[in-house]
Amino acid sequence: MTKLPENPELLKLYRNGASDKEIAEQFGATVQAVNLRLAALGIRRAPFRTQAKEILEAAWPSAETRRTEFVHLNRARDLYAFLRRQLGDSGLSATQLKAAERFERMIRENDSVLDLQPDNPEGPWVLVPRRPSDGRLVIRWPEGRQLPTGDQLKALSLPAYDRA
Repeated sequence: MTKLPENPELLKLYRNGASDKEIAEQFGATVQAVNLRLAALGIRRAPFRTQAKEILEAAWPSAETRRTEFVHLNRARDLYAFLRRQLGDSGLSATQLKAAERFERMIRENDSVLDLQPDNPEGPWVLVPRRPSDGRLVIRWPEGRQLPTGDQLKALSLPAYDRA
């Protein structure tokens, strides 16, 4: 069996989105061996959860917005489920899938986006009317913050809707 690469190369593969299985196959190792090495480096695999959290952190950094204080609220949980579904997470429960559908329906029916307003007395997760600058995004992306690209941008975007 082939030896796994050195830690810097292994980390590079991980950061480029390679799955444990893909890395294992590339080096003729077991998935468990890859998982153990990554765990020893402090990386716990939950790629869809991690990506969804990274998207939210890019939009609303916890240190600035207190976002993590509000993640237990329904709209936050529904948004999180929506992001994971859009990223392709096949491990969502039936309840989480319903939450993702509920979130998408709410955004469509209200022609709105979700915004985080931590000091809003009526609640921090606010539906606001969609603006042309929102494009197909499901959240109001904060001005001055770099918008994600690739799969993360796709996850933030309202899927095409066939009304037929």
